[in-house]
Amino acid sequence: MKKLSCALLLGAAFAFSAQAADTAPRWPDFPAPIKNGAGARIGATVYAGLGSAGKAWYALDTGKPGAPWVALAPFPDAARDAASAVAINGLVYIFGGSGKNAPEDKALTVFDTAYVYDPAANSWRQLPTRAPLGIFTASVVSVDQRNIVFFGGVNKAIFDGYFQDYAVGAADNKERQAVVAGHYFDQRPQDYLWTAQVMSYNPQTNQWRNLGTDPQLPTVGAGVAVHGQLVTMVNGEIKPGLRSPNVKEVSVDGDKLTWKQGGKLPAPPGAARQEGVAGSFAGYSNNVLLVAGGANFPGAWQQFDAGQNYAHKGLKKTWRDDIYARRDGKWWHAGKLPAGMGYGTGIQLDDGVLLIGGELDGGAASKDVFLLQWDGKAVRLVH
Repeated sequence: MKKLSCALLLGAAFAFSAQAADTAPRWPDFPAPIKNGAGARIGATVYAGLGSAGKAWYALDTGKPGAPWVALAPFPDAARDAASAVAINGLVYIFGGSGKNAPEDKALTVFDTAYVYDPAANSWRQLPTRAPLGIFTASVVSVDQRNIVFFGGVNKAIFDGYFQDYAVGAADNKERQAVVAGHYFDQRPQDYLWTAQVMSYNPQTNQWRNLGTDPQLPTVGAGVAVHGQLVTMVNGEIKPGLRSPNVKEVSVDGDKLTWKQGGKLPAPPGAARQEGVAGSFAGYSNNVLLVAGGANFPGAWQQFDAGQNYAHKGLKKTWRDDIYARRDGKWWHAGKLPAGMGYGTGIQLDDGVLLIGGELDGGAASKDVFLLQWDGKAVRLVH
């Protein structure tokens, strides 16, 4: 089946090889450290930016080894993290994200606006629409080059309200901030009202359609891979701080969705269970589905199962270095990255997944760019 490119909110990294790659440097570093960015592919050209790179937007011709990243027209609105990007019909569409309306603002907000970048004109324009439901950190794909489909998303009213209460209402009073955070995190997954409806947007008609609901709890920050009409969503959060270990699969045929179970990621070596990850990257290489990186809070499920809704309270956020692979329906642990990483940008290429930047342990952003591949026997990362 044809592999379609889509933007993935994913982990990324620096040099790794589950089997060392004996190749000269192939991929140039990104012009600036970047995490929580966005990107998409049109033909041989990859477009990426936003996130910690601010409003910057760049292009890379993957068909020309050694070609540099080229600066393009900057994004025209407020800088934003974790926006969703997808390319259809020679244009790149940017949806949502979170940030500040003005640099002096104290509180973050979720954006519900949409923009389109035209490579031929090197120009941006805002679309005359707004997302009808929360789409921040949703899984966003196109399988037909006509419609853009959205799975999951954070509730804008609840997210904005939390940051308004935390950053403005509690100001710099740490005790008051702790109370606000405690109330926010001490809720069941269903109480966050994340978007269960699956929506599609058609840029030609400027219309949104409701395709139905996710039969499981909606997730945000999942690793996303597309293979023909099949969309695979790996893990993601079911509430702040708690990840799902499940893999969802859905076939998209026009307005028809056919859901099936995609199994669970196996537990990483030395761990009693799979906690699930958010901010991983996913994609295909030689018909093998690869998933790597991301972050979680080890012990969160134990606390949640014991009745503690604030599942990650007192736990340390951990950036994962695990790589998983699936072939013929079977998952296995396929290796490790050189360090934990997540929340980068991954782009499906013909022979693997291009990893752009990412967040390293402790929150630092990376500018490294690599290609994750399956060589028939093992995973390798080509610099």
